[in-house]
Amino acid sequence: MKPSSAFLCAVIAAAIAGCNSEHASEPVLWTPLASVSVDSGPGSTSAVAVPLDNLRRALRVSAQPQGCLQVSSAISVTGEELIADPAASDADIWRTTKLHQAGLLVLEGVAAELSHISFAAVPCDTAATGMLPTSVRVESRLSELPTNPGLKLRLVLSQAISAELDAELLAQLIGFELQLDMAITGVEVIADTDLIMQSQADFSPLAAILALLPTKAQDTIDLVIGPCLLQQTSFGLQQLAGFTPRIPGGAGPADGVFVARTSCGFAGAPPGTVNEIARLAAHEIGHYLGLAHPEELDGSKDDLASTSTHNLMHRVPLAATATGLTSEQRSRILAHPFVTEL
Repeated sequence: MKPSSAFLCAVIAAAIAGCNSEHASEPVLWTPLASVSVDSGPGSTSAVAVPLDNLRRALRVSAQPQGCLQVSSAISVTGEELIADPAASDADIWRTTKLHQAGLLVLEGVAAELSHISFAAVPCDTAATGMLPTSVRVESRLSELPTNPGLKLRLVLSQAISAELDAELLAQLIGFELQLDMAITGVEVIADTDLIMQSQADFSPLAAILALLPTKAQDTIDLVIGPCLLQQTSFGLQQLAGFTPRIPGGAGPADGVFVARTSCGFAGAPPGTVNEIARLAAHEIGHYLGLAHPEELDGSKDDLASTSTHNLMHRVPLAATATGLTSEQRSRILAHPFVTEL
């Protein structure tokens, strides 16, 4: 790690208040909106009224006492049902994503005029095992659109990568890709241990890494870099370049962004360059802020009409021929409540 002394002081100050002795209290980000029971008959909740506002709006939804949820109904101010066809290939992600224990819903685009929302208790896996939630807690966040938008990141680096990576340069490169200012609030070092997911929904090895870290501010994103990411599939273990458990991120277990060093398939190979790692990290942070791949391998597309298949969110980001984001993609990431004034 090669940060300048001024940068290192800023890191320590943000992480442990080491550059002065005053401890500022963390602002309250979320306001309770409702707590509703899950009806054991249909397995869904009654509708929660969502107040309209000209500010950015987001909801944080939590299953009580545990379990998984899905949005079952979302009604606009005009009475339109926004999830009439949840299986449609161009359906907005926030309408169809399964929320494991908790999830964040950013109310932008067609959801900007959401007035009522309901949730269904669903099994967390295909085996339909585990406890179903009996109630749902809904919290709201209203915030101004920042003039100088930026993100707060905590770097969580494997031992091998921490010795090679220039954190200050990494932040600059990620910020260039996303057109956002970046503030590194702290650096944590973890063991060089492979993270093996037994399925796409198995977040437990990722959550275990984050559970060992000190508490951070709620609007700071954990960026984990270095450990090899492996996922069990019907064809054996598949190597992943990066992984973000939820689109968008912001709540639930394993709430962070995970990027493997680009040499995981080759024993003893050096880590990828800072440019490669920064591009992969920016791509995964794009997912965290609400962006999907413009086009998947099966030809399905995202819901943004102007999205380019060749920019940062290309499904193989290191193969993309262009950088940056479209205006629609940028509007989406700016709607996320963790994009703040820096």
